[in-house]
Amino acid sequence: MVHRHRLRTGLVNGIALLCLVNVAFGLDPTRRISQYVHDKWGEDKGFLGGRIYAIRQSSDGYLWIGTERGLVRFDGFNFTLIQRPLPNSPPISPVRGLATDANGNLWIRLEGPRMLLYHDGNFEDPYTRFDLQDITFTSILSDYEGRVILPGLGERTFRYEGGRLETIVNAEQSPGNVISLAATRDQSIWLGTQDNGLFRLSQGHISKVAQELKDSKINALLPAETGGLWIGTDSGINLWESGVLAHLDFPSSLKQLQILAMARDSDANVWIGTNHGIVRITPSGAVSLDQLNPKPGFEVTAIYEDLDGDIWFGGSRGVERLRNGMLTTYSTSDGLPSSGIDSVDADSTGRIWFAPPSGGLYWMKEGQVGHITLDGLEHDVVYSISSGDGEVCVGRQHGGLTVLTEKGDSFIARSYTQADGLAQNSVYSVHRDRDGTIWAGTVSAGVSRLKGGKFTNYSDSSGLPSNAVNSIVESFDGTTWLATPSGLASFANGHWTNYTASDGLPSSMVRTIFEDTKHVLWILTSDGLAFLSSGKIKVPARLPEALREQIFGVAEDGMGSLWFTTSDHVLRVNQERLLSGSLSDTDVQSYGIDDGLLGVEGVGRERSIVVDPQGRIWISRKSGLSMADPIVISKTSVPVTVRIESMSAGGSQVNPQNPIEIPSGVQSITLNYGSTNLAVPGRIRFRYKLDGSDQGWSDTVASRQVVYKNLGPGTYLFRIVASNRVGLWNGPETSVPFVIEPAFWQTWWFRVACLAGCCLTILAIYRLHIHQLTKRLNVGFQERLAERTRIAQELHDTLLQGVLSASLQLDVAEDQLPEDSPAKPLLKRVLQLMGTVTEEGRNTLRGLRTTESGNQSLETAFSRLRQEFPLDGKTDYRVIVDSGTRPLRPLIRDEVYLIGREALLNAFMHAHANRIEVEVEYASRHLRVLVRDDGRGIDPQVLHSGLEGHWGLVGIRERSKRIGANLRLRSRIGAGTEVDLTVPGSIAFEKDSNDPISRWFRWLSRERLEMPKRDKEKRVQK
Repeated sequence: MVHRHRLRTGLVNGIALLCLVNVAFGLDPTRRISQYVHDKWGEDKGFLGGRIYAIRQSSDGYLWIGTERGLVRFDGFNFTLIQRPLPNSPPISPVRGLATDANGNLWIRLEGPRMLLYHDGNFEDPYTRFDLQDITFTSILSDYEGRVILPGLGERTFRYEGGRLETIVNAEQSPGNVISLAATRDQSIWLGTQDNGLFRLSQGHISKVAQELKDSKINALLPAETGGLWIGTDSGINLWESGVLAHLDFPSSLKQLQILAMARDSDANVWIGTNHGIVRITPSGAVSLDQLNPKPGFEVTAIYEDLDGDIWFGGSRGVERLRNGMLTTYSTSDGLPSSGIDSVDADSTGRIWFAPPSGGLYWMKEGQVGHITLDGLEHDVVYSISSGDGEVCVGRQHGGLTVLTEKGDSFIARSYTQADGLAQNSVYSVHRDRDGTIWAGTVSAGVSRLKGGKFTNYSDSSGLPSNAVNSIVESFDGTTWLATPSGLASFANGHWTNYTASDGLPSSMVRTIFEDTKHVLWILTSDGLAFLSSGKIKVPARLPEALREQIFGVAEDGMGSLWFTTSDHVLRVNQERLLSGSLSDTDVQSYGIDDGLLGVEGVGRERSIVVDPQGRIWISRKSGLSMADPIVISKTSVPVTVRIESMSAGGSQVNPQNPIEIPSGVQSITLNYGSTNLAVPGRIRFRYKLDGSDQGWSDTVASRQVVYKNLGPGTYLFRIVASNRVGLWNGPETSVPFVIEPAFWQTWWFRVACLAGCCLTILAIYRLHIHQLTKRLNVGFQERLAERTRIAQELHDTLLQGVLSASLQLDVAEDQLPEDSPAKPLLKRVLQLMGTVTEEGRNTLRGLRTTESGNQSLETAFSRLRQEFPLDGKTDYRVIVDSGTRPLRPLIRDEVYLIGREALLNAFMHAHANRIEVEVEYASRHLRVLVRDDGRGIDPQVLHSGLEGHWGLVGIRERSKRIGANLRLRSRIGAGTEVDLTVPGSIAFEKDSNDPISRWFRWLSRERLEMPKRDKEKRVQK
């Protein structure tokens, strides 16, 4: 049986080490701090811990927060204050420090001489395990190898490694009250004290360093990427490098801050907690002070990077988190002219072109924002933008069509108006084809095509469904598609083709169109979504509610997912499932403010969502310009492991420390589970399977509980996996083995006993039936024997005696006649005839009483038939016995002999065979007599129905049926004949009256089954 600690085997193996070293990816260093998603929890959101001293994540995915009120656990949804982690112990004091070791243990440093260890859901007291007595630890650190450093107050400094606690600094060498620790790759341990400055422990020797520090109180220490050491004091931050304090070119405001905590993330950014907020220093030395607040009460006393790469920090105001959202939003603080953005486009050089609703044309590249002021663009509203091959085409509200061409670091502009042949100066939609042709869809004058410097105009009179053009797309085959308020139009080979609601569109009002990489044309109408594939317009089935509202735009990201923008949603949709009509709610991700948007209100402009050459999605919103990079997010998204939180059987909690054995009779088993993802736990999805019950994996679910009812006894394995926040199923599988004990009537031995009992009962019924059948046959045999004896006696006393008397009288009369009397020959013939009748009568009497083989075995009787039926020398006659003889019941023997005799008579008289054989088999369960010859055979019709006037075969069948035998007749013309007779052993053989089975069945039937007895005296009299 597998112990319960294996419940979390996959969980611990998958992420325990990540608790000790940096995770693979952290916060995006290219984002400004204000562009991270900033989550806050205070008392108003359920955090009741008070001032925060430490934050760590354990191997099972829980976030632990050491506070002045004790230990707080966070599972992604709720905060739980752990007041009594040890049974029968008083409530714990404030938690001053947290650390995780190489074995996945969470070390919890309490105020005073107390400490706790947490592992796999259980707490223990390390003071008892290591006999630490009353030592008060003043700090705690887990180094890069997962070893825990514990300095005692005026005591020794310990190091925990491999399950042992060893002393690394004696009490005599103690530098004082150590309040901060750090371990560097050169095997040095750095000790920051309350009032004695900084010390270094190297190769067992401790020494004081950096004596030139202005402040002797070392609040925080952090190893630097360069091999040095960051030092945080009440007087600012310092860097100890190459044996000296390095000069730091930081803002003066940072040098004046009180440094309370420090941490480094996976991208080597240094995060600094100060008395006025949190600060970030990038590897290049750039300092971000966005989160500083000059007001008091914003101190940050603890910082931690969790397994997802998110930064947690806190102080007296609660706990906060900075994390990467799916979207990065750029606003006025990032250089944009306004928060609202209308049209957007991405060119091949990495520029993102966008137009504010107030007018003007702008671009952004690598965080830099540029403004185009050519041809009056800064004073005109831009409706649409389309780029390609170094050109940017701009549709304007009043200025017609402008084409920008890049020339070095600048652009040149060429504008086209009605004077140049443009259909109208108000261009709402513009598109540049791959061959350089430019299409300009106007507000109310149709569409203009610019090719070779000349315009060709098309309107409703030319075949367009409407003169207003909302969107233009070139498909993979060169067809140009137009979306209009009156339908969809396509232009190919100089011909227009229109599609309306009568052709399958949800509505003739088409707002925008888009072709994806699978050459599917997506059509967004006022009444819903449709698509054109293989020349047919189709409407997706089972659309979620979010896709039933008005859709403004659609684009495809670098991973093949479709993005839709609506009036108040940004959606990412599984393309394949949308096409197949199998889309479910779990295939649609909705993004909002919690994902990086500054607002949810959409923009109803053509090209409000586009994809750039890197596969990133750019979305214009009224709150700013947002970007999503699913490829990078997918690569940096940490796999999610499932955590089994509890298990109950029939309402009772299962003991996690013993083999999970559930007693019989339990009606339901409930498993509660969560995930190690703390960032967006509501977006995590699960699939599970119970080996031993489920045939396959469950559907994708968001629930965190599964209930199994009416499970039978047996061994089960509950398996569960989770997707990460972007929908990838790349996490390890968590499994829970358990056994349901069977009730006594469900055990194998009970079932075997029942099966044996059923078999014995069936056998008893069968044997009883055979005994009763035998009894009935015996009674019938006795009656038949008595009747035959009576008939024999009557024939002997009447007919045969009369014939003999008449024969004697005739014999006397014949003697008295003279020799020459003409009557004498006649009397002689009568006497001969009567002698024949007398002999035949005697033979008949012998047959009625018994065969002449009465005391002979079957094989002997069959052997003597050679004398009764003289054979010519060409016929080979043999009798074969397959096994030792057994005593037969007399009547059965007689009947079997007569059947065999009749079969042999037919063979001798009619078969003309070269070989005739009789095979007698005394088997344990039957008597078998097989008569076969190689003669001319019997016609199938005769074999089945007999020959008229002949009763041999009919008699054989009748005799067989009377004795309960199985008779099979096989013959084929020219291939001989077989007569196969099988008599059940219980009928054929004499029983030993003293064997146990016979005695038991006699008791069962309550009477003795009488066997027919032979009347020897009467046979002798015959």
